[in-house]
Amino acid sequence: MNSEEGSQVSAAKVSLWGSIALFVISAAAGLAVDSITLILDASASLVILVVAFMMSSTIKKIHSPPDEIFNFGYEKYEPFTVVLQGGLIIATCLVSIKFAVQDIIHFDDIKNYQIPLIASGISVVAGTFIAVFIGITAKRTRSSMMHAASMHWFIDTGMSVGMLGGFYLGSILKQRGYTEITPFIDPAMAITLALVFILPPIKAVKKNFLELIDAVPSREIREKVKKVVDEYKPKMFGVHRIRTRKAGDKVFVEICFIVKEDVTLREAEAIAADFERDLKIHLHRIDVVVYFKPTK
Repeated sequence: MNSEEGSQVSAAKVSLWGSIALFVISAAAGLAVDSITLILDASASLVILVVAFMMSSTIKKIHSPPDEIFNFGYEKYEPFTVVLQGGLIIATCLVSIKFAVQDIIHFDDIKNYQIPLIASGISVVAGTFIAVFIGITAKRTRSSMMHAASMHWFIDTGMSVGMLGGFYLGSILKQRGYTEITPFIDPAMAITLALVFILPPIKAVKKNFLELIDAVPSREIREKVKKVVDEYKPKMFGVHRIRTRKAGDKVFVEICFIVKEDVTLREAEAIAADFERDLKIHLHRIDVVVYFKPTK
């Protein structure tokens, strides 16, 4: 196991145990005071728990070398995991909105705000630490799966911050006798948070789904490839074809240069090796195929 894989495994374990702890705390507090918002938070932690299990096995797979079945390697496991994770977050938000609307129609006030205040406070502190830890790992390893996990934790922590503020407001209003308002704070807070936090996973699902169906990589990656190709064009008679695709943090580049008919095999091998070397300066992990077409 290399250092990059080890860092990702450690981050997955932190996510796993953190989600278990916060699920237990949020679910217990939510059931104790009948809070739909805390149940939403517990559901989000449950989703993180499921994804953390998936990440543990996916990390091992994506670092496995290509074989006779998966000729291009296992990097597609990463965007698949991100798409599934995003779909689960979206589903959690939609279900929470449904139950929150039911709570508004059949409202019931929270009897004791002390319990949800403590639970959401713990979630804020623990979630912030885990989100930052996984975010640092994602930046160091350039992993879209780790980035999605970090985003999920930041979303969950943001929900906890909103809950903490909402529960504090509810406790103040209840102390001052505004009992006609307090029953609607919890469901309104759940709907607001769900609508806000449903957007990042939608974007993540769209981006990684495009990887799954072999759409071209981002403009930034294409421009880096184009920059190196342009440097080699003067040495050739042009470029016949260039194709790029991305899977996880690995970029696949296939390019056909147009060359003179008298180019030797040794010269072609040198050009291909130099092109791959220069491309690796700009991209972290690449798989390059270079071939040549003679001029007519």
